[in-house]
Amino acid sequence: MRHLRSRAALGALIVAVAAGSAFAQKGTGEATGIARRAEKPPIVTLAGTVTDTKIGPCKLTTGRASEGAHLIVRTGDKTINLHLGPSAAVADVLKAAPVGRSITVDGFRTDRMPADAYVAKSVKVDDRTFTLRDDSLRPTWAAGRGRGRDAWTGRGPGWRRGYGGCF
Repeated sequence: MRHLRSRAALGALIVAVAAGSAFAQKGTGEATGIARRAEKPPIVTLAGTVTDTKIGPCKLTTGRASEGAHLIVRTGDKTINLHLGPSAAVADVLKAAPVGRSITVDGFRTDRMPADAYVAKSVKVDDRTFTLRDDSLRPTWAAGRGRGRDAWTGRGPGWRRGYGGCF
């Protein structure tokens, strides 16, 4: 009888811990990042001029990076908020695309994102192209992740893990 109560208490504890982490997931209302979905959003090409760079905490991210980088880009008729990714992973893009520089972006958005928000798949500055996500929309800084048990070989709670966008 004592073992039965212990097992029940242990089971309840496991359920409570697992439920807590599931409800703590950040994002635009999505439990997983876009790379894990079978249906991908369409990729659109946008061209414009960088009017601002924003680096700071991402409030609505599905990723684990605490600091994200965004470019505010003025296209012909609108201004968009272009999410690049974790600032450490996209430092080269930020250097190549200062305020005033013209860029071309292949990006996507989902219905849950604000109307002016896009996630960059690739950014072209002059003759240089920065690929930020592969064809399945998986971030390049997350390459090699997904198998294994620790921060260096797989999907662990460690270095270079990130899914999705932040707005």
